[in-house]
Amino acid sequence: MSGELYKVYRPKSFDKVVGNRGTIQALQKMVSKGNVPHALLFHGPSGCGKTTLARILRKELACLDTDFNEVNCAQNRGVDVIRDSQRLMHFAPVGKSRVWLLDEVHQLTPEAQEGALKMLEDPPSHVYFVLASTNPGKLRPTIRTRCTDMPVTLLEDAEVEKLLEYVCRKAEVKLHKDAASAIVDQA
Repeated sequence: MSGELYKVYRPKSFDKVVGNRGTIQALQKMVSKGNVPHALLFHGPSGCGKTTLARILRKELACLDTDFNEVNCAQNRGVDVIRDSQRLMHFAPVGKSRVWLLDEVHQLTPEAQEGALKMLEDPPSHVYFVLASTNPGKLRPTIRTRCTDMPVTLLEDAEVEKLLEYVCRKAEVKLHKDAASAIVDQA
């Protein structure tokens, strides 16, 4: 087997996600009714699945790779990121929608957050913004009010154990019970 396990076994659909049932059910209901808000805020601790859920949602919105824009706001923090997004969002998508994933969005500069307000307030009908943050308290309150709140939590120990057993079975790896317990404790 090649590749990192988290990439190989990352869920590709909502029904394959372990944990966060309330958030998953809310997203599935929005998608099935065709009533997905144009700005969502996925927030929770590091490693809980915010980016994975955003990537699954973009597929549910029939957003093709060419229409998907993933921005790491920890590295691209300035107002130019927002200006580029504002310029591009008005172009028609190749697929059915255009999606921006603004990861670690709380790290945008104050000027960039100010520029994001209008963009989030009135996007074209084919545009969706998924904001992901480990620290949503650092976002301007006006940004938070423009987004639908989607909390994402870490897995419970039993969920981690179930997932570990699944990955080991698929990867054909035999794991000693003590090692499995240690991994669950650390996770």
